[in-house]
Amino acid sequence: MLKSAQEITSARTVARQRRARDEKAATRELLLESARTILRQGSLFDLTAISLGKHSGVTRQTVYRYFPSTESIFKALSDQVITQVYEDLQLPSENADALDHFVTKAIGVFVGDSRVIRQLALASALGRASGSWHQVDPEEILLKVVSDMPADKRPVSTDPAVSARMMITYFRGALYGWAAGFYSDEEFEKQVRLAGRLTDPDPA
Repeated sequence: MLKSAQEITSARTVARQRRARDEKAATRELLLESARTILRQGSLFDLTAISLGKHSGVTRQTVYRYFPSTESIFKALSDQVITQVYEDLQLPSENADALDHFVTKAIGVFVGDSRVIRQLALASALGRASGSWHQVDPEEILLKVVSDMPADKRPVSTDPAVSARMMITYFRGALYGWAAGFYSDEEFEKQVRLAGRLTDPDPA
């Protein structure tokens, strides 16, 4: 059956829109990966629209079209990390190993790109302090996970709210100490596991 001119035009429009979305997503991903490379080789101060455009092979105007400010680049990178860390929280949290699995995954994400994540941790702390960043609250997520766990399996306290708050407080201390260079990757891992009482640093 032959398609009408209207159907052909509509199909072409849909195809063009799909290509445009794919190209936009690819350009955004290129910019973010280039931003990571710049951070691996330098510091937060080296990441500018000019340096990002030069490294990505696009114009400065293109960079601004996707990221109107340097802070928006940091936030997009930070959001990527959050997505990587929390995507496995779909696991059934009543499983006693779920929290251990989550912590192991989080550590892998953080130390897997250590130089970049350290800098993003500091940038995100400044962004949250200024009130300009609004991101997923890890305490709320952990509260749900811990609430679904058997009481005797909850780290720190049988009260899920206390358990989640203590873990997040301990984790943030470890994170910012690591980001500032006070902890090595290995020491950071040890401190993060302590946050969930998942390992004993001094086994008897």
